[in-house]
Amino acid sequence: MIVRTTLFALALACAAGTVQAASFNCAHAMLPAEQTICGNTNLSRLDEQTAGMYFLIVGSGAPQATVSQVKASQSKFIAQRNACERDVNCLVDAYTSQIMFLKNEKSNLGL
Repeated sequence: MIVRTTLFALALACAAGTVQAASFNCAHAMLPAEQTICGNTNLSRLDEQTAGMYFLIVGSGAPQATVSQVKASQSKFIAQRNACERDVNCLVDAYTSQIMFLKNEKSNLGL
């Protein structure tokens, strides 16, 4: 329920044009990677896509082992993403890799 409410609020804010399309609040972006994502439309879309798939899987009722694996992968991804700092190519690679992992997990769950 919280995931649905959060995603609905994000969608509503985006429709109103008051928020950038990142999965986090760009007004609070402190890390170089976060600031780079907020300033780049492509990265912001990749961030939103990654977060959307993550929350879909975690909230799907998937087996606990799968949820734990996805959460661990997401934590590792965020650390890798943040290590990229302002390197756009590095950020794109990190997002692409995580999106492929999440798509595979989503497919395995039949979502």
